[in-house]
Amino acid sequence: MTARTLLKLDGSDIKQMSTSEITALQTEAIRLYGAAPTAVMTQVSSSGAGFSAISDTRLQAGAASNDNTNFDTEGETANVSTVTVSFDKLNLAYTSVSAWSDGTYGYPVYLDGSNNIQECSEQDMYDTLILPAIDTLTSGSTGTAQAGTYRIHTATSLSGHTLISSTPVFIDTRANAGAYTAGGLPETQDQPTTITNYYLFRIDAASQGSFASPLVLTNSGGTIHEMPATNLTNMLQDSIQYNASQVSGTKISYNINGSGNARGSAMVDTRLDGSTYLTDQQSDNYRSQEVPSGSAQTISTYTFKITQV
Repeated sequence: MTARTLLKLDGSDIKQMSTSEITALQTEAIRLYGAAPTAVMTQVSSSGAGFSAISDTRLQAGAASNDNTNFDTEGETANVSTVTVSFDKLNLAYTSVSAWSDGTYGYPVYLDGSNNIQECSEQDMYDTLILPAIDTLTSGSTGTAQAGTYRIHTATSLSGHTLISSTPVFIDTRANAGAYTAGGLPETQDQPTTITNYYLFRIDAASQGSFASPLVLTNSGGTIHEMPATNLTNMLQDSIQYNASQVSGTKISYNINGSGNARGSAMVDTRLDGSTYLTDQQSDNYRSQEVPSGSAQTISTYTFKITQV
């Protein structure tokens, strides 16, 4: 990796940019990516690309028993069983973009070891401005410095973020133990209650900050110029979009429980851990049923992560 100290125009003098000025250009690249990300997460109804299904489980009552002479024993009554609901609603897709090219200007310039002005190579420019920006984008933080990337949250609104869909990407449910009563036998077997909904959000970009334009050479004649704002915007945006979606090693990706940095709330599947044997007699109709009860236990934890691949 070869990061260069870019040059700028300071009045009529050519000077090296400070570290904070280089960082400001990286921040602008992040802002531009946040306005038009190319590693795009969406919520789909089923069969999302790039992710395996994750499961919510809950207990349901066993089938009710009826007897005309006495109660079926607990051993004779059907046991509670597990209901499994599959969620495959996360989808990752990439927008195809090309590497930046400009008919008028080349990449920014720097001073070599002999104080000669040299033009950055494409990789030099990436190492100086783009790859540090992608490292920041894919960190575990969830502020404006991660604009255009995604996280999970447990409500439908979150400051500084855009909700992708009001449909949850995962729902943790449990049996509603209080809904099962002896007087209600035979009870409906599956009586769930929602514990937590989990939603997909994209992080919003910050407002544009101030930054200095680097010096560049024209493609014809090699004349040095301050890079015009439009050309600089195109270079930063095209380059970060391209690296984030097309280049192995810097391509932004997401997964569940894989490598990378956790983003937002972990999605937790919980389930009750017991059962209760209920009986009710109506004249010569002896009813029995095993229903969910007990304490909530964590069955699985699904962590949404961001990484580079």
